[in-house]
Amino acid sequence: MHKFLWSLLPALALAACAAPPRAGKPPAAEPPVSATRPAEPAPAGQAWSVVASHLSVRVFRDGPMQKLGHDHLITSDGLVGTIALGAPLTQTRFELRVPLASLVVDDEAARAAAGGVFAAPVPQKDRDATRHNLLGEKLLDAARQDTMRLSAESLTGGAGRYEARVRVSLAGRESEVAAPFSVTIDGDRLEAHAGFRLTHADLGLEPFTVALGALRVREDFDVELTIEARRGI
Repeated sequence: MHKFLWSLLPALALAACAAPPRAGKPPAAEPPVSATRPAEPAPAGQAWSVVASHLSVRVFRDGPMQKLGHDHLITSDGLVGTIALGAPLTQTRFELRVPLASLVVDDEAARAAAGGVFAAPVPQKDRDATRHNLLGEKLLDAARQDTMRLSAESLTGGAGRYEARVRVSLAGRESEVAAPFSVTIDGDRLEAHAGFRLTHADLGLEPFTVALGALRVREDFDVELTIEARRGI
């Protein structure tokens, strides 16, 4: 499930490590979405449950002062949800959720494994500032909606490679994206993998900026997602 995700979380346009955390505004009048809107029912079909996942979002700095910032790696192992496996597989539907609280900014081990521009660790104060900005009102707005929701509208393809039209609910708004992904099924185990590029505009977001745009997050970001699901759990 490729482009659809993910996402994430990118929303992850948060390379704003150069800016210190700002005092948050008073919480929104309405309670978090998760408290007012029940989880959507599992789609009809042969039921599979996500038992393991790993989401990785690579966000890049931009602007004439970009040397003052960092490229950031956002990760989460918190994705959960259900898959209704159809026959044929293009009849498959899924409902997935990523709690925004599960997002980790610049984990040292994850950065070391990624290598390249991510090999060097990021100071803790910059990690904290970046996460603050990521979850804040101008980006993911976790106080308004604490979970990103992903649901399949349709699937096309075959021979293990598919594309899903995915409805993404994030920051109080909904978008629809095309998500290519690969999938393998071995008995009661299913594994899906996606690796793709999104833009902030795809999700109705604006890249974080400071110093009148002299330091900003690049419009596009890279997403990788792997999920493992088991039948009948």
